Amino acid sequence: MNEKKVISPEVLHKLLNRFKLSTTECNEEGLKKVYQAWCRNIPFDNFWKRLELEQSPFIEKDQIDATTFFEAWLEHGIGGTCWTTTNALQALLIDMGFQVKFVGGSMGDMGLVNHGSLIVTTNDKREFIVDTSISNEVPIEIIPNTIDNTPHSIQLIDEQEKLSILFEFPSKKDLMKCAIYNNTLSSENVQKHHKESYTNSLFNDCVYIKKNNEFGINTIIGNTLYTKTKNEIKKVTLNKEEIEKVLSNVMGLSDEIITHIEKTTLFNIPSESHLISLTS
Repeated sequence: MNEKKVISPEVLHKLLNRFKLSTTECNEEGLKKVYQAWCRNIPFDNFWKRLELEQSPFIEKDQIDATTFFEAWLEHGIGGTCWTTTNALQALLIDMGFQVKFVGGSMGDMGLVNHGSLIVTTNDKREFIVDTSISNEVPIEIIPNTIDNTPHSIQLIDEQEKLSILFEFPSKKDLMKCAIYNNTLSSENVQKHHKESYTNSLFNDCVYIKKNNEFGINTIIGNTLYTKTKNEIKKVTLNKEEIEKVLSNVMGLSDEIITHIEKTTLFNIPSESHLISLTS
């Protein structure tokens, strides 16, 4: 059984107010409301991690702590990559009464755990995947199916020893495959994988930030803004000032953290970027 009161009560109250949610039933509809609110409010971004890698942290705390994660988002709009965002969403769902398992996955189906995801059980014993990286807004029931939720459409395939999710990149129509394993990860394992991601993650070499809105997905990769809606994908190259404006007006980052990032090399485009190569 999950334990209650993972997030401090004060932070939880502020978070639900920002999400425009009150207490909700632990059914499919309730889970959808929480997950959609997450996808449209909390960005998937690599700034916290890359600032630490550059030895210029913005906040001198560990983002894997859920209360720390939400305090930082509430004040500065910053999100995180899969381990910290999944850990925080798990804590939120537990505090709202859901039964939640933190499971390992393999982004790119590489045969090794490089990704974290959640399997959530509702009060009628149905199981759903919610994933902070894929951010498809609709909980994925664990039955082979296709969710046509353009531009967030996904397909779930049961491959016996694992589940596989096929989803589109936020920057193009090509498909990415993510394997989801049914092995519950302990908090120690989550922290271990989180630390390992500082040396072996695809998201370490250039700017990456993604957040949904009611129309689609906005993503900055390197110095390119991709706006993906139901009918099109727009691609615009941004200069430094334009990136800062999108971070503030679209992604919701505070002026304080943008100013901090501006003093580092995080906006620089590497001569070779595996992330840009994969997503462009």
